[in-house]
Amino acid sequence: MKKLVALLLAACMTLVLFAGCNSTEEEGSETQDPNNTSTSSIDVALGAHITTLDHGINTETQNEYVLTHLYSGMFRKDAQGNVQKELCKDYTVSDDGLTYTFTLIDDAMWSDGTPLTAHDFEYAMLRALSYGVDNAYSIKEILDYLKGSKEYNQAAIEAGSDFDCTVEDHSYVGIKATDDKTLVIELEAPCTFLPSLMCNRAWVALPQDTPQHDSLWSLEPGYPTSGPYVLSEINSTEKAVLTKSETYFNKDAITMDSITFWCMPDQDAQAMNFESGELDVALSVTASAADKYKGTDNLGVIQDGTSYFIVMNSGETGPDYLKDVRVRRALALAIDKQAISDVLGSEYYQVLNGYVPHGAAGINGEFRDEADADGYTLTYDPETAKQLLAEAGYDESNPLKTVYKYSNNSIHGDVATMLQSFWAAVGVDVSFDSVESSVYYDQVDQGDFELCRYGDSVGSHFSRLLTLWTTGGQVVPAVSDPVYDEMAANAIQLADPTEYLQALHEMEDYLVEENVYLIPLFEYLTPYLIADGVQGITLNGVWPFFGYCTIAAETAE
Repeated sequence: MKKLVALLLAACMTLVLFAGCNSTEEEGSETQDPNNTSTSSIDVALGAHITTLDHGINTETQNEYVLTHLYSGMFRKDAQGNVQKELCKDYTVSDDGLTYTFTLIDDAMWSDGTPLTAHDFEYAMLRALSYGVDNAYSIKEILDYLKGSKEYNQAAIEAGSDFDCTVEDHSYVGIKATDDKTLVIELEAPCTFLPSLMCNRAWVALPQDTPQHDSLWSLEPGYPTSGPYVLSEINSTEKAVLTKSETYFNKDAITMDSITFWCMPDQDAQAMNFESGELDVALSVTASAADKYKGTDNLGVIQDGTSYFIVMNSGETGPDYLKDVRVRRALALAIDKQAISDVLGSEYYQVLNGYVPHGAAGINGEFRDEADADGYTLTYDPETAKQLLAEAGYDESNPLKTVYKYSNNSIHGDVATMLQSFWAAVGVDVSFDSVESSVYYDQVDQGDFELCRYGDSVGSHFSRLLTLWTTGGQVVPAVSDPVYDEMAANAIQLADPTEYLQALHEMEDYLVEENVYLIPLFEYLTPYLIADGVQGITLNGVWPFFGYCTIAAETAE
């Protein structure tokens, strides 16, 4: 699952009283009680292996859990999704909305004691644009808005690994550090939510000697970081150990000396280790395991702002049958979403009839609510699905055969089994391609699938969800539609917020209902487990942050 969004603690969402539901550093530090704590380390379980800790290429949730502790951005978000300054001291915007000038705080520093400068931001963004085709997803927002970025990126792709962003001309690219404290960004089109975009991903600074075309350095302990922690130990399939940085500009607010992130794709294993006291936080457990803790302080809820959906590869690497919209529509109509929700646990997996999940602001409220008010045409209808398949030439004598790809962690196998049953009921012969979670998205990005499961979240701004499926937003396009590409290109030229949001509504309708390139299934309201006495879990941006945590003395070993 990509891009987990909007952690809401049980104290904030239910009647569970959970101390430390804060949104700022100062509030987080106030939860500390030196007389009632005896440990400054915490063990947290992730739901998958760590694949990279390079902001410029990352696309996966479990990596972001770690990254939010290692790096600081120009901005961050609080628990309500409001953008707050972090390394940015102040900024101005030109009258036409195309030029932003940022001033850095005075005491920004890398963990090795080197001053962090505006040149580090400039380098990180140029590096990301020249990395290669493997990080198309991570730089999509930069390509959408930054002046000259598309041309620079294309030149880098054509040159390959010989392209050196430290010597190549980038005078036409809208990113320039005018001195150590000043960064100027020029845009192709106005973007009123630019500070929101700059909270993470390729907008985050890196040391200027960071290798340009690989990311292996990111899994090396001790590499300089700008956030409250440094990576002191890592085995990407087992654990990552983070220790407090002594050069972090707000280090006095950090109460937790070390954090160990354990890689546990098996949800049952997470629950067992939590019950045995080996874990303080289990971020990925089944609904049945969570139900055992209902009504206690040990149960929290993550309202992800994440949609779980099926991608149908109608691109060049996809099968011919998926280029027929009748087949795509039939596959959608054959699915009983409510049945999937009920089996998984409707309390935590809620039916989603559109692509953009809840958690995104619309014109006059929730974007999702506005879209749902217009109705949804792809509700469960197996008889119509059979008719459409027959029109496309598939019946009992010539059944449609397809392959569904999923990663073999979390709930994905259960969902696959249910989908197979629904599709079989309308005459579709479904086989599975189950792969390791650590390589799953690499294969999907390369177009190596027919049908596959996908998860994505609101993130820095939900427009990214929609622009992802433009031809240029994918490494190997599974969706390639010139009309949709033009809709996206026209949308980003709209300076009026209402007109822009209306354009996004039209893009979602075209993508999901009119052409059925994607099949939304559900959105997450995911349970997680918290050990007795753990207090002070906060939000840093959209990710859970454990730096302000304390653990009560009576629960310490």
